[in-house]
Amino acid sequence: MNAMLVSHASFGASTGATMSPSKGRVAPAAVLASRKASVGNSAGTGLALTRRCRLLFFGIPAMVAAALVLFLALAVLTGSLASPAHASAEQQAVSMADYAVAVTVLQGDSLWSIAAAADPTRDVRHVVREIIALNDLGTGVLQAGQRLYVPIPK
Repeated sequence: MNAMLVSHASFGASTGATMSPSKGRVAPAAVLASRKASVGNSAGTGLALTRRCRLLFFGIPAMVAAALVLFLALAVLTGSLASPAHASAEQQAVSMADYAVAVTVLQGDSLWSIAAAADPTRDVRHVVREIIALNDLGTGVLQAGQRLYVPIPK
């Protein structure tokens, strides 16, 4: 068996012909060598990408970048439409005269007594909360002569 392999190997080398894998015919060794050389030279001159590789390297990053740009544009557009500055520009100013009256705190007055006198039909706790909110009071301590806005009875 070894003799056959050796003789077969010596047959290909002695005649200078080998089997071409693509066509099944015997091709001269010089033709195969020139094919290998041309393939080797094209690999050295540049990178040949297949259609799938071009999609992988160029198409997918381009789609991701386009989606990112679209997302950022929608975020900016949505943010500019829903911004507090835009919302405050559309609201009209509310006159305090329509909602509250100004009173002067007298000696011995408290938030509770002012609230009870302002609207006796409502719960005093709710009126006290409204007085605190209208006047932006940090504490419940009042000074004589202080001006407060008190809600008008509804």
